[in-house]
Amino acid sequence: MKKILLLLSLIIINNYGFTQKLSKTKKLEFNDFYTNPVPSPNGELALVTSEHFIGIYILELKTKKITPITITQGNGYGYSWSTDNETIFYKVKPENGYIMDSEVFSYNIKTKETKKVEINHNYLPSYQGENNVIVYTNIRTLKIEAIDLKTMKSWVVTNNEGQFYSATLSHDGKKVAVHEGSDVYVYNIDGSGMIAKLGPGIATSWSMDDNYLIGYLSESSDGHVISNSDIYLYDVKNFKSKKVTTTKNIFESNVSFINENNIIYADEKTGDILTSKIKF
Repeated sequence: MKKILLLLSLIIINNYGFTQKLSKTKKLEFNDFYTNPVPSPNGELALVTSEHFIGIYILELKTKKITPITITQGNGYGYSWSTDNETIFYKVKPENGYIMDSEVFSYNIKTKETKKVEINHNYLPSYQGENNVIVYTNIRTLKIEAIDLKTMKSWVVTNNEGQFYSATLSHDGKKVAVHEGSDVYVYNIDGSGMIAKLGPGIATSWSMDDNYLIGYLSESSDGHVISNSDIYLYDVKNFKSKKVTTTKNIFESNVSFINENNIIYADEKTGDILTSKIKF
């Protein structure tokens, strides 16, 4: 009898695909394909983009209403929110120009006013519309750098060898998650060195207390088309990672914390947006 119950439990886990760390999963199904959800600081809204990062849309998480902001290709990569939840910042590639020549624009949700912002487009997505410290990849050296926009003082965060990308600053402004090769690392923001190597994947968001990172790890059978993807939780204090989902029909990506215990992410296979409650 015990063997039968164990077998039934394994079947349920394998079919559902979620470990005990996720619960209350909801799929926000739409008629169109959406991806790259980035929640507002208050957790009420989220920015999403369509397939191939075309356009920017605002998703109201309670009503599931979607409002288009732009419909331009490339806008949906690297966007960010202001800390007051009222303004978004995004990139625009000049007509007949190159991605490296992209400019930054802001859109105010209340006034619906669009303005050009005179900052380097590489400063997104850590720019929040304030004179804050931001992190970015120096495209010449491929090091992660930080800059204080009040003093315009900049410094190198990743001093050791390697080609680094996708920097995400912690809420307390003291740590930054970076990537080199297929691995996730955490560095001190002041450039004093590495704190932890956390294993493979793409870390996309810090927990509210900065003790964890969440992200995903994609697989490809041919090196081009995604064949599977799952969510990973990275324990920064204990230097370890845990696979959170084992789904076969959902390609999880672009995971972010909405608040202390809830996350939002995309299904790259269907274009659905999902939310779940996560346990630590």
